[in-house]
Amino acid sequence: MVKIGPDDPPPVETINPDGAAAVLLVCDHASAAVPACLDHLGIALDQFERHIAYDIGAAGVTRHLSRDLDAPAVLAGYSRLVIDLNRPPGHPQSIPEVSDGTVIPGNNNLAEDAGQARVAALFDPYHEAVNQGLAHLWRRGTPAVGTPPALFSIHSFSPGYGDEDRPWDAGVLWNRDPRIARPLIEKLEALGLHVGDNLPYSGRELAYTLNLHGAAAGLANCVIEINQDQVMDSQGIERWAGILAGVMKEILQLDGLHEVREF
Repeated sequence: MVKIGPDDPPPVETINPDGAAAVLLVCDHASAAVPACLDHLGIALDQFERHIAYDIGAAGVTRHLSRDLDAPAVLAGYSRLVIDLNRPPGHPQSIPEVSDGTVIPGNNNLAEDAGQARVAALFDPYHEAVNQGLAHLWRRGTPAVGTPPALFSIHSFSPGYGDEDRPWDAGVLWNRDPRIARPLIEKLEALGLHVGDNLPYSGRELAYTLNLHGAAAGLANCVIEINQDQVMDSQGIERWAGILAGVMKEILQLDGLHEVREF
């Protein structure tokens, strides 16, 4: 079972909740933390420095982008090895037994009630915070009463995965709603960046957080995946936050972005 102890971090962090921008930033894989009661899931501590535990650099980009856009942001408090917040509960990758070749003993043969306890302690608070963040923006009505907010999710990816080469500077993931994705790809490419359209992953396959909170509500939504080698340090994080702030300020002003639409 899982229990958040007094020295453990909270399951979710919300920053700049009253930011003026009409967009909520989310970071599903912000943290490599594990509740102390789970004893690091039985794996070596150095494994939590790898991409299997969290999206390297994503939290830093999210924090800086929140500052630069003056936007609220919701960040996960625990590692995706404990429970992946971007997968529906019960999904085979929700509580992975193996990740990129690394066996996770603390997840093997996990009883159903133990998995449900992780959902209650970690998964539900995060998604409720996203719900509340969007509701706050919508109630506030920025820039006019009842204006629907947008949802923008920040991730990073490893430049190599097995035998797969991933040469992109960034990838833009989206499902049916092109309102953020297409102009974002165009603007990033105009800056000379190599951008993957639904690469190295596809938003059409599984983008749980966006589908649940964005697409289901008809809100404009999109994921940015940044090559982790470019956000390994503060300089890289600042650079990418600056890039995204510049293009997103323009995109958030586009006609039709702040409308409820189904695609």
